[in-house]
Amino acid sequence: MGLPRETRTTWHDLELRVRAEDPGVLDYVSSQHRLAREDPDRAATRIDIEAVSSPSRLAELTARRATERRESYAGWWYGCHRNEDGAFVLVSQEGHEFPHALITTDFLTWEIVTAHEHELGLVVTRTMRELVREHFVDRGALMLHGAAAVLPDGTGVVLAGPSGAGKTSASVQLARAGGHCVATDRCLLLADGPEWAVVGLPLSTRLTREAAAGLGIEPGEKDRLIRHGEAAVRRPDPKGKISLSNEEMRRLAGVEFLASTRIDTLVLLENTGAPRPLSGPVAEGEAVAALAEHILVPDTAYRGRWLSADPSPEPAGDVKGRLGELAAAVPARHGTWTPATYKSDVLAAWLAPRAGAEKTGDPS
Repeated sequence: MGLPRETRTTWHDLELRVRAEDPGVLDYVSSQHRLAREDPDRAATRIDIEAVSSPSRLAELTARRATERRESYAGWWYGCHRNEDGAFVLVSQEGHEFPHALITTDFLTWEIVTAHEHELGLVVTRTMRELVREHFVDRGALMLHGAAAVLPDGTGVVLAGPSGAGKTSASVQLARAGGHCVATDRCLLLADGPEWAVVGLPLSTRLTREAAAGLGIEPGEKDRLIRHGEAAVRRPDPKGKISLSNEEMRRLAGVEFLASTRIDTLVLLENTGAPRPLSGPVAEGEAVAALAEHILVPDTAYRGRWLSADPSPEPAGDVKGRLGELAAAVPARHGTWTPATYKSDVLAAWLAPRAGAEKTGDPS
């Protein structure tokens, strides 16, 4: 066996280190989490992950009787037991594509075991996503079904709105205009000292074929997409979308990612098919009500702290109260537009903050 290798990333104030013998696993993990820049000095918490493929080890862990069951995202279940040294062992049950086990003694050091190497990278990235989510929710973050980006001038923008409003399109186009993408579908709103920050949940960017073609990405060019072994990491999407890692978005579309940014403005997007984009200020109460519709904590798909010593359900807390604090600290605007019509040059200027503007239109 070769010597374990390591990759690491700093996600806002959380450092994640992954060790594995197979360099393909680390390549896959690095591709998913590639950032334009990181700030390792900010990291206050570190999580270490050892990734191992061993059919015999997984069979041994699976054979143990579960003493409790824990439910993860999307209704996936794990059986949980304690081994001889007191470590928690979570073994995947129904609903999972790839059988695996997660072992930890302190919930900061993890071992992830799969039966086959080609399944390991995908399982590791999914687990990292959940560890990031639980870390920031535990710090009081609100998880939003929304996107976030940094404008070319450094302004941090949170983009909220219903499905089809163009949140993903806006965040991607802003990055192509010289800014950065922070999140395309899920983000965490965090009170960070005197300011508010938005942290992207590490997810692949899902694009319709039309959106991908608009970025110059041909979904059929399989040789240009990063794969790990023969695992179905490009499995069919129920909505016909393709999923691209951060590295693929950088290489194929020129989109760079950051893990987080300060929130300078909130934009409530609406796709109206308007002939030109319009935006105007939104009162605090209206902003709170609109954002509350898209908050995912509490989320029925996240029923408990399943990666914690205490698996009890996450407290709902005073969501509207927290959103009120955010809306009082950060100005909000309502934007109506047609995502397929307005590209990066117009979009960046349209979303840039304007002091005292009552209503703004297409700057072109």
